[in-house]
Order: sequence, then C-alpha cells, then structure tokens
Amino acid sequence: MVELMKAMILAAGRGKRLEPLSRVRPKPLFPVLNKPLLGVIIGQLKGIGAGEVIINAHHLAEKIEDFVYRGKWGLRVEVRREPAILGTGGGIKNCADFFKDTPFFLAVNADIYHTFDLNPVLKYHEEANNLATLVLYDYPPFNQVGVDQQGRIISIRGRELQRCTSPARILTFTGIHIISTELLAYIPHAEYFDIMKLYTELASRAEAVRGYQVRDGYWRDIGRLQDYCILHQHLLAEGARPLIHSTARVEEDVRMEGVVCVGGRTHIGRGSLIKDSILWEEIVVEEGSILEGCIVGDETKVEGKHRGEVLAPGGSYVKG
Repeated sequence: MVELMKAMILAAGRGKRLEPLSRVRPKPLFPVLNKPLLGVIIGQLKGIGAGEVIINAHHLAEKIEDFVYRGKWGLRVEVRREPAILGTGGGIKNCADFFKDTPFFLAVNADIYHTFDLNPVLKYHEEANNLATLVLYDYPPFNQVGVDQQGRIISIRGRELQRCTSPARILTFTGIHIISTELLAYIPHAEYFDIMKLYTELASRAEAVRGYQVRDGYWRDIGRLQDYCILHQHLLAEGARPLIHSTARVEEDVRMEGVVCVGGRTHIGRGSLIKDSILWEEIVVEEGSILEGCIVGDETKVEGKHRGEVLAPGGSYVKG
C-alpha cells in the first residue's frame, strides 16, 4: 500500500439538478443505503491510508460541518468554507497550505460512489512522477477522455491534444485524481478556476498529466435524480429484501416491493404499499398510503397515493 497522508473531498457544489431535495440537504449528504455519501467517502480514504482529509464546502456548508465534526472518523478531517464557488481548481488552490508538506494528494468529487481499489493508481502516480493522474473508467455515456497505451491524454471532449502513436481508448474521468503539489503553482489564487482547462493545456504540451484506467469495480455519479435512483437499483438488486433502518417503525400489513430503502426514525402506517422508493429520515407515511417510484425527503408527512414523485424535505403531501 502506498502511504497516502492527505486527501481532499470536493463538496462545494450546489447540486441544482438534484432540486428540490438539495435545497435542504447538500448533495454530499444524500444517503446511499441510509448512509450519507460523504461519510462513505471519508471511510474509503481512511481505508487507503489517508491520515488527513480536507473538505471544501459552500452550499449548506453548516450542515456539512455539523456532520463532519460530529463524526468519529479515525483520522483528522477539516472543513474549509468557500464564500464563493471557486470551481475544482480554485477550490484545490484555496487549500494549498493544507498540502504544503506532502508530495502528492488524492482529490475526489463528493457526488460519486465507487468501489475501486485506488492503491495501484497511487503507486503508478508516484513511480511515474506525474503532475496529475486522472482515474478513468469505461462508462460509455460519459466517455470523453482519450488515452493511448502509455496513459498519455491525447484528447478531451473530442479535441485532439497530442498525436496518437498507439491504439487509443475513450474513457470517463471519474472525478478522482492524484495531484502532485507542484501542480498547484499552475493554478491562480483566489478565483474561479476549472482544473480540466489546466489538464487540457498541460496535456497539449506533453506535460506529465496522464490517465490510469481502472477496470474492476463499480462507479456512479449521482449528479442527477435518475442516477441517484439507478445507484440504489444496482446496490439493492431486484428481489433483494428492503433495506430498513434499525430505528424505523413499520406497522402491520405494510407491503414493500422492488427496490426499497427506508431511513432512520421513519414511521410507515399499517396497510401501506412502498414500491421502488427511497425514503430518507423522520418521515411519516400515513395508514393505507401508496408510494411508488418516489424519493421522499427528510421530515416529510405523506398521505394517499403518490407515483413517480420527488417529495421535498419538510413538506406535507396529501393525495386522494
């Protein structure tokens, strides 16, 4: 295992495509199998040897801080607020002092779920002495980064950056990258900056910005509500038992069908039907209600028949 002392989780985004849910709960705290995704990522970083993690935050930053500072992670975790969104590059530059005593660090988006073993990537980055190593995966809907057999990035979004001298693959950038601290000198301070712009520029000059394809594991971006639902469909296979939090209360004669996830302190009244739905925390489903293909936000009261709806946190929803 390569010793990885520091890492960064990029968590400042607004999550507009996840509204109305993201208006109340920031995207990094969306529950995946009843566990906030941010907590899952912190646990993964600890598992590959990270001793210190910094998280940038902007939208609903106070909720991210509350979650992080209440947790027991077994490593040092710091949250750094951005008064204005700085983008991936700007957010990383804003934390440059955090990385001053490490040769490289890992950065990961807070809206992805994956099961990759990143130790081989870290070892490759260290041995190749790259400025940056982008973790790539074959996911056709998002495949936009071209690499040759040596890992050189030869194209991004169809734009040729280097002449290809060996067979190329077009792959997806997973939102996971290993960055040498010397790269920080290329990023301007205190302004919005897209790091992909820098990667494109450096790759076009044949600088040491390379890609590493991971082949084993699962990856999903939850930037859209449909992707969030698909993730649960994949993790809770059709026909599996519903996932019900230990603090949830399910009354008699409740039917659950398809992919169902029920969060903590939720109460489902007798005679209700829950089908292919994700229920967050502290929800009340009144007796005899039907939820089919729904996502229900925190502290919500639901009564009647609801199909294919996203019910915003804190509301009361009644249908005949």
